[in-house]
Amino acid sequence: MPFIFSPEATDALDAADRCIEDRRNNPIRGRKTKFRIMSANSLAYTFPDYVPGFSPNKVRNDMPFNEFVHQPLNNADEEGKHLFPKDYSVSSNAKAKVVGDSFEIMSCAILWNIAARWNTYMVEGAWPQRTPYQRPTAERSQARQIAVLNLPRQYDWVKLLTPDATNKIKKLRKELADAGLRLVTSTPDAAIVVLPESHWADERWRTELPDLQKPHQAELQHAYRHLQGQIEPGEILLAVAFKRSLRSDRLYQPLYEANIMQLLLEGQLNAPRVEFEVHTLEQKGTRARTTYEAASLYSVLEPARDKHRAVRDLYVPENAQELARRLLKFLNERTSWIE
Repeated sequence: MPFIFSPEATDALDAADRCIEDRRNNPIRGRKTKFRIMSANSLAYTFPDYVPGFSPNKVRNDMPFNEFVHQPLNNADEEGKHLFPKDYSVSSNAKAKVVGDSFEIMSCAILWNIAARWNTYMVEGAWPQRTPYQRPTAERSQARQIAVLNLPRQYDWVKLLTPDATNKIKKLRKELADAGLRLVTSTPDAAIVVLPESHWADERWRTELPDLQKPHQAELQHAYRHLQGQIEPGEILLAVAFKRSLRSDRLYQPLYEANIMQLLLEGQLNAPRVEFEVHTLEQKGTRARTTYEAASLYSVLEPARDKHRAVRDLYVPENAQELARRLLKFLNERTSWIE
């Protein structure tokens, strides 16, 4: 199956593996959907033998990130026109969701692979000889292994924390509930955490994803389950929100997510500064840069804390390799405190 749509490759697929699902004779209750784009299938079709940034084909690695992210949708559209030339139609909202899903999964896969390479170096000292990625400058230590966790929708990230930390948050929430109040945690799309000692020998965290076929997508999306209840408050190194675009209705959600994480982790659990980023494909024509200069509310209210932004950076990736290099740079700097 090629990176670019192939009628022959599509015709050879089982119906369950195609990018388009025909719902005309099996309608979705309450919707007028005739055809549905299958995000996971579209990614698997487009990237059957490599993860962007880790392809043996240099041209593929250097492609603009926006083109990579849109290619699964392009392939799905071509399939729909090929199989259903007269009837195929999908709403713009549905297409936007596919692009958003591709952006998140693809980004997390790239981060996962460079993290696996980092962990291998920390444990074994091995680093590929021919690679576009520079060997880490941080001192080697098994304790500096990390995990990239793609978190599901509506997941309470507090579940990642150790029981002692979780109980403190539960106590706070109960006190608020007794007063008729709630403290809602809105989940970032990814969390990069220090790997607990009990997992240092687990090769899962040192194994790169070879492609974006569905089993490897599932491995990426379910990895958080292995670390639930085991992360110390100060070991969430970075949280990331992936936003395809930053319309006004989406602009403030990451700001809320960042402030809640900082309030709970820094304020209630005495963690060091919580780093939070927003990655997007397009920010021109918005006030995102200015909006994300906002200070962390907890750092403002607590005089003893260093004042810092709630969102440390707004990032638009140019290509897959740049994203991977950026995480390497961050890890070289941010893991220096781990012995």
